[in-house]
Amino acid sequence: MLDLSKNKNLGDNLAKTTAQLRLRAEHLLAEQSRNDPRQRVLIALAGVPGSGKSTVATALLEDLNRHGIRHVAVLPMDGFHYSRHVLSSFNDPALAFRRRGAPFTFDATGFLEIVKKLKLMPVTGCGEHAMIIRAPSFDHAEMDPVPNSISLSSEARLVIIEGNYTLLHEAPWDQIADLVDDK
Repeated sequence: MLDLSKNKNLGDNLAKTTAQLRLRAEHLLAEQSRNDPRQRVLIALAGVPGSGKSTVATALLEDLNRHGIRHVAVLPMDGFHYSRHVLSSFNDPALAFRRRGAPFTFDATGFLEIVKKLKLMPVTGCGEHAMIIRAPSFDHAEMDPVPNSISLSSEARLVIIEGNYTLLHEAPWDQIADLVDDK
C-alpha cells in the first residue's frame, strides 16, 4: 500500500487523479466486455523521471482492486534498461553510461515485443489454462535489470504500461501508442 499520509496535498491529488483514471479504466473494461471480452485493455502512462508514473500506476491498481476490479497488472519500462554489461559493449560506452536512461539505453524492441504480446494474447477466463509472459524488472541497488522477474498472466484484463518513453514519438517507441487503448 502507498503511504501518502505525510503529504496530504500529494495524497489528495493522487486520490483525485486515481479516481479519474479508475473511471476511465472502468469505461474501457465495460466497452471491452461488450465488444470483445477476450481482448485486453492496455493503458499507457508516460512522463519524465520522477513525475510519479510508478506511484500513479500502483495507486490505480490498488484503487481498481478496492472497487472489485481484479486481474489488473502493471508493466514498468524500467526493467528494459540495457544492463551495464551491454552498455559496456556500445561503440561509445562512456557516452552510454553517462546518458543511461536516454531512449537509446533501453531495449525498446524488447519492450515493444512484450506490449505486442499483451495486445495479441487473448484474455483467459475461469477454467482456462493461463499463459504467462515474463518481463524484466530493475534492481536499483544493483543498477541492472533482473530478467523474467515480472509475471504477466493472460488472466489480466487490464495492463498499465508505464515508463519515460512509452509514448515517445520516435521509432520504435511510437508503435506503442497504436497498441494501447488509452494514454
